[in-house]
Amino acid sequence: MSIAAGELRSLQGFHSLTEPAARALVSCARRRSFDKREALFREGEEAHGILVVLEGRVRVVRSSRGRRHVLHTEQRGGTLGEAPFFDHDPYPVSAIAWTPVLALYLDRGCVERAVRSCPELALFFLSRLARRVRLLLDRVDRLATASVATRMCVYLLEQSERSDGSIVAITQESLAEELGTVREVVMRALRALRKRRIIASAGRGKIEIVDRSALCEVASGQET
Repeated sequence: MSIAAGELRSLQGFHSLTEPAARALVSCARRRSFDKREALFREGEEAHGILVVLEGRVRVVRSSRGRRHVLHTEQRGGTLGEAPFFDHDPYPVSAIAWTPVLALYLDRGCVERAVRSCPELALFFLSRLARRVRLLLDRVDRLATASVATRMCVYLLEQSERSDGSIVAITQESLAEELGTVREVVMRALRALRKRRIIASAGRGKIEIVDRSALCEVASGQET
């Protein structure tokens, strides 16, 4: 079952689409659901379509030397698989459902027909790819210049703001993947923050932000 053009246009990042362009995209699209930890697609597989996240969160990861690195995370309104779709190469990354996910699947024929009927869609996808490149460049810059403690504090603040609470649910292994490091380094950074009473353990796989102002100081790089 597909969705209405108005529902697609209501998604974050899709507001600029005209009604005809949205109708062209949803005309032959279909919903797909994925369980938590299920792969939407895997690195090396043939790229056959584009996915739009309707519900849930997806982590886009790449494996290297036995370690997995998170490149970006997508939620409602996020798109997946544009670059390999358009360059006709295999997926360079894997997309894993971080929570149960509902997505809109646009296969190659659907997208190509939609772009031919509404050329504005080509600029729409090009714009999304450009924003993705900027986000990845920002991530590379943080990895190169910021300490693990700084990156961790930035991540905790972003996640707490997203959930509007002081508890961030994530395992140490997943946090290491998000920060581009290993679990042992994450454990040391968490221990240091707990010792300063900036964070506290809120149970298995949960981190509580105790001193938000101090966390902001470390995230800004004012402290190490």
